[in-house]
Amino acid sequence: MTTISRASEAMTELTTSGLPPTVGCRFTVEVAEEAFTVLVEEDRISAGPVDPAAAPHFTYSLDAEAWDRFCAEPPPRGYTSAQSVVATLDGAPIGGDLVAWAAHAAVVDRTLEALRTEVRGPRAERNQDPAPHPDALSPISGGYLTVQVNGVSRRLYFESAGTGQPVLCLHTAGADSRQFRYLMEDAELTSRFHFVAFDLPWHGRSDPPEDWATTRYALDTTTYADLVLAFSHALKLEQPVLMGCSMGGAIALYLASRHGDEFRGVLALEGGLGNPGRFVPWTNYAGVDHSQFLTSWVGGLIAPAAPSRPRELTLWGYAQSGPGVYQGDTAFYSRDFPKHSAGLEPATCPLWVFSGEYDYSATTDMSREAATRLGGELVEMRGSGHFPMSEDPETFRSFVAPVLDSLLEGSRS
Repeated sequence: MTTISRASEAMTELTTSGLPPTVGCRFTVEVAEEAFTVLVEEDRISAGPVDPAAAPHFTYSLDAEAWDRFCAEPPPRGYTSAQSVVATLDGAPIGGDLVAWAAHAAVVDRTLEALRTEVRGPRAERNQDPAPHPDALSPISGGYLTVQVNGVSRRLYFESAGTGQPVLCLHTAGADSRQFRYLMEDAELTSRFHFVAFDLPWHGRSDPPEDWATTRYALDTTTYADLVLAFSHALKLEQPVLMGCSMGGAIALYLASRHGDEFRGVLALEGGLGNPGRFVPWTNYAGVDHSQFLTSWVGGLIAPAAPSRPRELTLWGYAQSGPGVYQGDTAFYSRDFPKHSAGLEPATCPLWVFSGEYDYSATTDMSREAATRLGGELVEMRGSGHFPMSEDPETFRSFVAPVLDSLLEGSRS
């Protein structure tokens, strides 16, 4: 059976459910030198032979080697979704109208995954979802704290749970403090650690500036660092452990170097020294639904074995991100932070840099470079992706709990 006929069979069960309405988008998929056309209509996706008389809006092409990697079980880093391959190959798979592609990136993800299932069979089962919290009322409490940062008043929302050694948690780009809910609902860990996580301005339930509708948000290194320190001081956290992920991991590296005396230790999750490739126009572009594009753009960073429910909740957080917020965060990570990270001195507190196997935003080599330059210890997390604390909390716990306990034991000695 040819790839084209298999593709046609795969498309019969696909719909545009959950996606913005589309009127007549046509694109060509070429896989290992076999091509077919995909037609996206308001409520369905269909496939058929290429019609030379009907020009596609865009094309998506994979050579045999890339296709084999995408189909592998498990797939290697950077080949877990159609979108991840685009990022890994620096946009090479896409031809034609890039705006049309960005607007239909989620459709391309569905199409390639359906084709792969039809040709190679279903993916391996994901890890089991974590058990729901046993109590109807979660132990997480929330509130608002107003801090002054460079003469500007910032009203920040934060959540906390547990008692003992404080752990200050920093969320990823375009997300919020909900990413740490599993840590905060872990009764064993919260018996020894007081977890605190806040939403940056523009994020989650923290306030944006009054002129948000006429302002283009762009985070910078100095403001970010000042915010973290101001929050910690205002809440009177005594020698907290700092744990940040992605851009939170990046600023954690900066703070470990410049303000290490403030912290018992620093855990930089997926923390590299910056990556220019994460800033793309499509995360804030007229004609592209940024919420749909973002779930596609970051979805491939999640490990293929991550449990379904935590995975979907992680992506839902991105779907809720305000317009331009993710792009403003990547302005920090991709453009501003590299100017500062180049001059960082070794950390002045204990430092661990955690790296998920499937992270192509801050790869293990990038994390190793950061750990080496700043004098930290690299923790390689097999089977994890870019959002370890939210995408697969049980796997993450196996890596983070021993490090937290070592810091706790160190504080007692």
